[in-house]
Amino acid sequence: MRRLLPLVATVVVGLLVLAGCGTGPQRAGAAAIVGNTVIPIDEIQNNLRTAVPDLRIAVDQQAAQQGIAPGAPIPPQLLAQESRRLVTVRVLHELIAEQSRRDGIVVAPQRVDAALARAGGAEAAAAGSGFDPATIRGLVADQLAAGDIGREVFDRLSVTIDYATAPDRASAEALARQVAADPSRASQLFGQGRQGANGLTLRPGQDQGGGIRSSASSLLFGLPAGTVTITPGGSSQAGGGQDPAAGPWSVIHVRERTLDAPPPGPGITPASAVDDDTMFGFGLRQLQPLALEQGVTVSPRYGAWDPTQLDVVDNPGAVGVVTPVRTPAP
Repeated sequence: MRRLLPLVATVVVGLLVLAGCGTGPQRAGAAAIVGNTVIPIDEIQNNLRTAVPDLRIAVDQQAAQQGIAPGAPIPPQLLAQESRRLVTVRVLHELIAEQSRRDGIVVAPQRVDAALARAGGAEAAAAGSGFDPATIRGLVADQLAAGDIGREVFDRLSVTIDYATAPDRASAEALARQVAADPSRASQLFGQGRQGANGLTLRPGQDQGGGIRSSASSLLFGLPAGTVTITPGGSSQAGGGQDPAAGPWSVIHVRERTLDAPPPGPGITPASAVDDDTMFGFGLRQLQPLALEQGVTVSPRYGAWDPTQLDVVDNPGAVGVVTPVRTPAP
């Protein structure tokens, strides 16, 4: 472990004391729980200590641009943000591992070696990342596995949705409750002068206006059928004192999700033509049903888990919600 500068160590200790308030997951010492797997707080804190030297450099570089001498304290907000990132990475690791097991995906070490070689080696890839070389190797393996998870379904997936934009969270929740209670009224509810669409069928390889990378990583490709979801229309990490409940919020009703779509035709990019970074983003979206199935809980000291963004967010008010719709009686 790299030695912490005394000033940095003081800031870290202070953050831990402040963050210790509040109740966490149902198991003591847990930063997060994924299914039955506990991610210990000690592990996250050790990883944070590893990241501190890189944070120190970043803070000093920013200070230099402002004509400030190096050595200023690392802002507690930055340490908290890094902690959330570390928890998110560990949660995603558990989800990727379980989905890979279910799909029979195994990433050969040679593929990891090749990816690291393209980055100049593990040491070069780790530089400035906040991770050590051994951890970077694991993260590369996870990235490759997530890409494989996505590639398995990219050409076969099709979703049919209703979509609307609400002015604020309260309005989004009201619409979602109505849809969940009676999904047969979805077309009517989503068509009441709202900005959105009814019965829209989409494929991952379709450009929805922001390019394939943005389109393929859309959360709608990871939502289970028979659900209605609300999620912030902007970033879930709203800052500057902005109230995330003030909106706008998106409401998505997934009517159908199928893995037997026909082969990609004109206007639909096939998996073979999709770059690795785009496929990685799409692959992460395929973890959403698993995350909902297993359940993810995060200690309040780090924030709250957002199942719509697969991310630990600072403000619980920015967390999206996925709700099953009522199934008609037989």
